[in-house]
Amino acid sequence: MRNFIIILFTLFILLLLAIIFIPDPLLFFLTVFLALIIVTICLFFYLGAFRGLAIVIVFIILPFLIDYLLAKYHFPLFDKPLIENLFTSTPSEMITLSNLYTVFTLPMIFMSALFFAQKIRLYSNIKNYLKTFIVLASSLLVALNFLSVKNNIFVYAPLVKWLLIALLINLLLARLYDFVPDALDIYKEIPIIIYLALYAVGALKRLDLVLLGVAGILTIYYLFILFNEYKIRKLSEKL
Repeated sequence: MRNFIIILFTLFILLLLAIIFIPDPLLFFLTVFLALIIVTICLFFYLGAFRGLAIVIVFIILPFLIDYLLAKYHFPLFDKPLIENLFTSTPSEMITLSNLYTVFTLPMIFMSALFFAQKIRLYSNIKNYLKTFIVLASSLLVALNFLSVKNNIFVYAPLVKWLLIALLINLLLARLYDFVPDALDIYKEIPIIIYLALYAVGALKRLDLVLLGVAGILTIYYLFILFNEYKIRKLSEKL
């Protein structure tokens, strides 16, 4: 399975490089769909098959459901549910590739952010309130994907909206966050790399300097975590 993951990840990198230069919606869709498959497989190994499957299903359904319910009951910042934008008025083409891209992107972001939050938690060596930290960190990482600046004005509504949705979902799932300690490093790291890569490429394609800056900061922080773990391993080898 490890070799299979490496092959899929290599294919993902090739597709990612292609979508930077080729504005093809099909390539975009295939790249995100492949990323979702890779992250899902890693989640199964890092959480166990039952917990992994449960979280995947929840991450696919709940973001759209909570968004719809809060919009239906006129909650502040929830003007129009995202799911209503996923269907076209043309009966022969009810769902476009762009809409499928959205459907697959959301659960992939939620799952990848969960891996990143776990990595931050391990780096921070937090002993108390572990689940609380993971809930807050992963929710914030999800919300950062909706950060935007238009006409030099910070648009805060989407970020706050998805931070609230992510907090609700992560709080509901907190009891399932029971990571397998002896899982291979490859299953822990690849989802984070995918998260950072898609985040940065999305910002690059939109030429969004704010999101590029956030992607850069997150990447540097992740490299810092990896370097710290490398030093710890070297020190343990000497001892």
